[in-house]
Amino acid sequence: MSMIDVNTIQKLLNPVPDSDSDSDTDCVKYTPGDIGKNKPTKSKIPDITPTTVKKTPEGKNIWDADLVPEGVTTDHEETRPQPEYDLCFKQNIGTEDLFLGMSGKNPGTEDEIVLTINLPKTKSSDIDLNVTDERVDCWTAEYALRLHLPKPVVSSQGSAQWITDKEQLRLTLPLKKEFELP
Repeated sequence: MSMIDVNTIQKLLNPVPDSDSDSDTDCVKYTPGDIGKNKPTKSKIPDITPTTVKKTPEGKNIWDADLVPEGVTTDHEETRPQPEYDLCFKQNIGTEDLFLGMSGKNPGTEDEIVLTINLPKTKSSDIDLNVTDERVDCWTAEYALRLHLPKPVVSSQGSAQWITDKEQLRLTLPLKKEFELP
C-alpha cells in the first residue's frame, strides 16, 4: 500500500469540512436524544392555577379551609370509632361472558363496588348515610365512617341493604364508566 492510498483512505474516513459553503443551511447532526416527540419548552408565563397558588394558613392550621372539598366538615374531631368494613369490586357477567366471552370483559373489568359495613348493636333506623360519587359517610350513635372511594361511582343509582341477622349495611354502587355518555 502506498502513501497515496493511505491518504485517500484517510480523506474518505475523516473528510475535511468545507469552509466556503454557499448555502445557508448546513447539515444538522442528530443524536439519539432527538428521536421521538419534541421536548416541551418551558413557558415564560408562570403557572397560577388554584393548586399552585400558595396561601398561608391562618393560626396553627396546616391547610387553608378553601382547599377542603365541599361537604367535609372539619369543625370537630371525631371521637367515635370507625366500624369494620369490607370493600370489594364486583363484575356482572352472564353465561355469554363466562362460556363464550362475547362481551369483551376480562378479569380486570369492574362494574360495581360492594361496601359491607359491620355495625354491631345498631338498628337500621339509627343509621345516617350520605353517599356521593367519591365518598361514603356513615354515622350511628356508636360509629362514624368517612370513606373515600377508590374509584368514582354513580351515587344516584346505588342501593343499600340492611342485613338484620349479621348487623351489616351493604352498599352496592355502580362505577362510573370512563367513556359512557351521561
